[in-house]
Amino acid sequence: MVLAATARVPRSIAQESPRSRDLGDLSIEELMNESVTSVSKREQKLSQAAAALFVINQEDIRRSGALNIPDLLRMVPGLDVAQINSNTWAISARGFNHQLSDKLLVLIDGRAVYTPTVGGVNWDTQDVPLEDIERIEVIRGPGATVWGANAVNGVINVITKQARDTQGVLATAGGGTQDQAFGTTQYGGKIGADASYRVFTKYLDHRDLPDLTGGDTNDGWHLLHGGFRVDGSLSGSDSLTAQGDIYSGSEGAVIEHVASISPPVNESVQRRSDLSGGNILGRWNHVLANGSDTTVQVYFDRYLRLGPSTFEARNTADFDFQQHQRLGSRQDVVWGAGYRRSADQIAGTIDGAFIPADRTMQLFSAFIQDEITLAPERVFLTLGTKLEHNAFTGFELGPSIRMSWTPSA
Repeated sequence: MVLAATARVPRSIAQESPRSRDLGDLSIEELMNESVTSVSKREQKLSQAAAALFVINQEDIRRSGALNIPDLLRMVPGLDVAQINSNTWAISARGFNHQLSDKLLVLIDGRAVYTPTVGGVNWDTQDVPLEDIERIEVIRGPGATVWGANAVNGVINVITKQARDTQGVLATAGGGTQDQAFGTTQYGGKIGADASYRVFTKYLDHRDLPDLTGGDTNDGWHLLHGGFRVDGSLSGSDSLTAQGDIYSGSEGAVIEHVASISPPVNESVQRRSDLSGGNILGRWNHVLANGSDTTVQVYFDRYLRLGPSTFEARNTADFDFQQHQRLGSRQDVVWGAGYRRSADQIAGTIDGAFIPADRTMQLFSAFIQDEITLAPERVFLTLGTKLEHNAFTGFELGPSIRMSWTPSA
């Protein structure tokens, strides 16, 4: 049982965003013409996206009653969402589910939250305020042409609202039997005539889940999270975004502990983990007169997990360049290149250790994708490939060919 309350006090200058319309007022044609970006790294109509794509929008989020992203993803057809304990989920697509699903790419505003150490996503620290999410785009199936080998089974792309759409004061609070206490406070304002900002802080306290006998599993979870976002325009064709997050908390878990090596004895013990981390991201977008555009994005991410079986610190720096260009009336080309450097420091225990304890990994990538219009508004052919180089397998090639056909409007 959960009781919650939400209050938003808008500033007098805030205007209702067109995107905030009730979806029940939209026709089928309008719904299919909603813009998505995850399939081709550019805006396109949902009806023209050659992929198994499902979109969770803000109206869906508001009506769902969910308190976190994993619970929101339960509404996506073909996506497997299983909760392992109070703070751990297993999420994947196409039936290949595991706590550490290494073939599902998860992005939050263009920042990958994949963890190379365990080969998966730590969902316990992806605590985006749900009121700030504009939409979540979920691709079920290969997305490797533009996203890489990590996206073989699918892509989950969480896109938050621009700061101009979250003006004023927001306060939410609630509590219940399982989610004992949670709440968000947020303020959004303007910087001059061409820039907007928001700052927020969020807290949650999730109690232990009972075991099969009704006993205590010591897997409770609490997290304090704060962040900001600034969006501004340098000119009519140039826009900038800067955003960042910082968090701290702890959670419990039951692990198999090596009590003795000789004789070999294992036992189940309850442990606590301390969680902390943060990130900062910057993005510049330049739009040309013919509708083409260039985007440069840079982010730095750091997290620290102390326990339950190992102690890990990781620093990740990522650079991404992308250009979208129209060639004549029939070709729409997107190409880009990226570089990621991720360095870890891991202190092992008797229960788990990595050799070597410290490692730096680099990922080089480039992609190109061309959407060719074979019949205007009807038939589209998409060709592309992704080229990556990593320290484990060297060069990887991810080609793709897709076709979409719209029989009628």
